Amino acid sequence: MEEALNITALIIDDDPMSRKHLKSNLDKLGKVKVLQVCESGAEGIEAIKQLQPDLIFLDVEMPDMSGFDMLKRITPFSQEVIFTTSFDQYAIRAIKFAALDYLLKPVQVHLLQEALDTAIEKIKSKRSPSLAQPATNAVTPPVKTLDSLAIPTLEGLLFVEVGDIIWCESEGRYTNVCFAEKKPIMASRNLAEFEELLTPSGFVRVHKSHLINLKHVKRYIRGEGGQVIMDNGKALDVGRAFKQKLLEKIEQFR
Repeated sequence: MEEALNITALIIDDDPMSRKHLKSNLDKLGKVKVLQVCESGAEGIEAIKQLQPDLIFLDVEMPDMSGFDMLKRITPFSQEVIFTTSFDQYAIRAIKFAALDYLLKPVQVHLLQEALDTAIEKIKSKRSPSLAQPATNAVTPPVKTLDSLAIPTLEGLLFVEVGDIIWCESEGRYTNVCFAEKKPIMASRNLAEFEELLTPSGFVRVHKSHLINLKHVKRYIRGEGGQVIMDNGKALDVGRAFKQKLLEKIEQFR
């Protein structure tokens, strides 16, 4: 507990009830020390410069400036950010903006707990990088990405552009490869094989049955695991065990 309390935080939110609710829950969890509660983006900027916290809980929509605009005004910027918002349409933008996570208001305690645990581990790893990434003299070979893919079917091979694939869906030993403007292709290859081939090209497994192309993600909806909405409108469930990996991949992909 003492080690956790060495991690400091700010709350920046224009809504009094949201500030009070979040501060109360953070105090109860006892994992971080809240240095200051700010009522506006301008006050938040000054507090960040003066206090240099490890972690920021930042509202997206504020009267004087949005949370995104606020962060653009801070240079250099090294803090971890967890956005808080009433609108889930900001999810993808928040994560692509280097946010560690985002929480929908009113913030649920179990989701706050998850976000805090992730933040604490990341902050500790930044403080002691040698613990997070052991030194090695091994040379990592470059990972090959694919522009096109030969899909094995019962009739033969079909060649497709990898960028045109929106998602792949497991059908037992087979896989449905799905596109925006043409019918799915039933491939005689399982989803694990597609995952191995396509992960270096921006695909991520979000469910035991779904492998998605991050380039075609339009929206992420938070839930126990949540859902991704692809740019053709298809909603795909995210398995709880795959959620954190998805968020990390989106952050890397920004």
